[in-house]
Amino acid sequence: MNFKIINAAIGLTVVFAAMLLALFIALTDQLPGLFGWKRGVLVSVLVLYSVFRVFRSIKLFKNNQHGD
Repeated sequence: MNFKIINAAIGLTVVFAAMLLALFIALTDQLPGLFGWKRGVLVSVLVLYSVFRVFRSIKLFKNNQHGD
């Protein structure tokens, strides 16, 4: 069983969930205690984490192709 593919799939699922949460926080007012700069910082951290996970998944995928 190839665990690298499973790891990449889980990583991309995390990316999707983080981006969805970032959009939810940025576009709705469902969290009343989260406003102003706190909201911006949290959305920024979630987006940066998603970009980081995409980069790692691409790197893992490329290493997996060259290793076969």
